[in-house]
Amino acid sequence: MSFKMDDGITPRDLKIDTIREGLRGIRKRYLECVSSRKKEVCYAVAANELISMFGSLMPRVIHDPEVRYYILYGVDQLLIYDADTDRLKLTTIEEVVNAVFSFVNKS
Repeated sequence: MSFKMDDGITPRDLKIDTIREGLRGIRKRYLECVSSRKKEVCYAVAANELISMFGSLMPRVIHDPEVRYYILYGVDQLLIYDADTDRLKLTTIEEVVNAVFSFVNKS
């Protein structure tokens, strides 16, 4: 299964299994790093790995400071991923906005 992303020049089909494997690996190396170094250094290393992995698509990749949670903005959908639990969801912006507002309205 693939996920289509576009950097504004060329649309690319990325294999979802490859994305999962890469992001899981970055998170694993980050966790190993923070056991012996400052988080800032480990984040810099992880950010460099993300840039290597996504290149010009990087502006379409959102992640938390500990590189666990990711949102990849694709051509027609979002890929949401948790690298610790290996949970992945393909969804639309509309579904995410409706879910967030539904949650907020319950609070």
